[in-house]
Amino acid sequence: MFGFDIFSSAFGYALGFLFDLTANYGVSIILFTLIINIIFFPVAIKRVRGMSTNEKFEAKKEELKKRCGKDIQRFNRELMELAQKEGVNPMKGCTNISFILTLIIFSGIYSTIQKPLSNVLHLSKEKISQATSKLTEEQKRQKGSDQLDLVRSFEEIKPELDMLTEDELDKISRFSKGFEFLGVNLLNIPKFSKFSEMLWILPLLSFLFSALGTFIMQKNSGLSDNASGIGKYSVYLFAVFQAWIVSQVFAALGLYLLFSNILGNLQSIIIDRFFSTYAIKAKQELKLFEELKN
Repeated sequence: MFGFDIFSSAFGYALGFLFDLTANYGVSIILFTLIINIIFFPVAIKRVRGMSTNEKFEAKKEELKKRCGKDIQRFNRELMELAQKEGVNPMKGCTNISFILTLIIFSGIYSTIQKPLSNVLHLSKEKISQATSKLTEEQKRQKGSDQLDLVRSFEEIKPELDMLTEDELDKISRFSKGFEFLGVNLLNIPKFSKFSEMLWILPLLSFLFSALGTFIMQKNSGLSDNASGIGKYSVYLFAVFQAWIVSQVFAALGLYLLFSNILGNLQSIIIDRFFSTYAIKAKQELKLFEELKN
């Protein structure tokens, strides 16, 4: 998509700059993800506050329904008054601009990491297409990730890449050597790897941190106290699904998803502790109490 391409190109320059500094793609992904989370931290705060406001509004809306009964005109009139008082648009529905922006950014980053030759090294689409066409079926690991396949098999396929200049070949060669991270090769896929390669740890950690994020979200919203039975644990199915995804994709993408989870959990804790509507209200009440006390 066009929007994703704009973000992918911009993110690619940033990721390429970090790779030039660190010479390691894993470190570059972690630093890049950290920077993006810091930049869009205010958006996350706004989204959480919006969710808190909507939850409060929905609770009052249910009370209003019971109070008005079958008097639809009275309900609509008082609902508009309540919405104005609470600063909520009752006609807004489920569309959330900050959520859509977050999704677009996530897709842009994902595309950036998945297609490094076009987004990070900025090779032409024509040359990339010609180069990836030289890959054999055995060298192709994942559909839609030909560029990472080419980087992984670069030394084997290099003699056939006569469409690339010496400078472009040198760039890819240097790039392909920067995927070793903490003893694992980020160009491999966990499901195709041996146990000794330790790539299984990425899906495992992804599950743990994703489940932790769900637990934190439930705890902050109070949902964990109300849920029971199967429903209490069904929300953790997403953690299982994400772990499965990490096991299927290149470890470079898995590392990004894992570190995003870790930062997301940390972000949730910080927002709930210092920036949520409840935290701000508690600070205001404490300040008022201290002023009255003095």
